This record gives sequence, structure tokens and C-alpha cells, in this order.
Amino acid sequence: MHLRSPSALLSLLALALTTSASPVAVPRAEAADTKGCTDTSFRGFAWLARSFDFHASYVFTTPAHQNSWGFVSFDLYNPADKSTAHCEATSDQLSDFFYGNMPYKCNDTGRIGATSFDFSRPANRLRVNQTWTCDDRDPQWPTTFTGRGTANLSLDCTDTTWKNPNWTMGQIYSSRTIKCKPVDARILPVDLSAVADV
Repeated sequence: MHLRSPSALLSLLALALTTSASPVAVPRAEAADTKGCTDTSFRGFAWLARSFDFHASYVFTTPAHQNSWGFVSFDLYNPADKSTAHCEATSDQLSDFFYGNMPYKCNDTGRIGATSFDFSRPANRLRVNQTWTCDDRDPQWPTTFTGRGTANLSLDCTDTTWKNPNWTMGQIYSSRTIKCKPVDARILPVDLSAVADV
């Protein structure tokens, strides 16, 4: 029978505890750079909508039949977790297509959280809803933020209408195209909450 010294037994015990207490490493999605994420979320936070684009097309194949749609696209940058979500939507709700009554999901690939938006063309009002996570203060207990924001956009648009003077059945009777120059806009939160993940 071999007796180990007290120091050796303590070393083995420490090793056993370390091994049993260490979880298996599981990769966790993280923002590219979360340094300062929490402070930015609490102090003067605002999203940036980049390259907001609205355009619409109205095509009449007869005086009474049309194929019309509207399109919205922009990137939403979050300065806290330094992430970007891509947002876009199409609609055939005549005649302005977007009325602020339909939420659309954005593409959140590469970031933690979910993003959605709605847009009112009559008011040129953009509203966003987003969640994001900050782990810069304590990676073991990250904080999840939920924010809603609104911005009134100043859109510079052209509205062009064409009518076929010699229309016959099977041809395009008329068309109308609305194109707006892409704009950037700061979106201030109207509601912001934070919950520690436990």
C-alpha cells in the first residue's frame, strides 16, 4: 500500500475538482466586438438606417387590370453590438403598398437577436423593433436589450407616368414608376428595456 503525501493528495483533489467542474466548451455566437456595448445601449443610443430605398411600379395591361407592387430595403446598424441587419419587403397593398400595419422580419445572420420593421409610405415613417445582447460587463451574465424606435424619413422621389397612345389588347396600357433616392437616417428609441440573462 502506497501512501501519498498530503500535498500530493491536495494536488490530485484540485485536479479532480477542476476536471469535473469544467463544462464542455460550446461555441456561442457573439457580436464581433462587444466592448462598450452596455454603456452605448444606455447612453445616447440610436440606430442608423443605411441606404433606405423605396420604389414602386404600377403596370396596367388594360385600363382596369394592373400588376403593381412596392419595395423597401435598408440596412439597420446597431452601434452597441456593432451589428447590421438587412431589412427588405415587397407589398401589393394598393395604392401606397406600405401603411405601417404589417411587420416584416429582417435578416439577422451574424448577430444575436431579432429585428423587424414596418413602414408607412403615406407618412414616410419607419419603425424598428430589435433585440441585442451585451456581454462586455460580465460574459457569464449577459444583458439582453429590447428596443423600439421611430424615424420620419425625408424622401426625395420622382413619379413618372407613361401611357400607350396606340394601345391594343395584349400591350401595356400604362405604367407608373416611383423612385426615391436612398437615404440614411438616425432612429431614436421610443422604448428601451434591459434584462440580465440568468
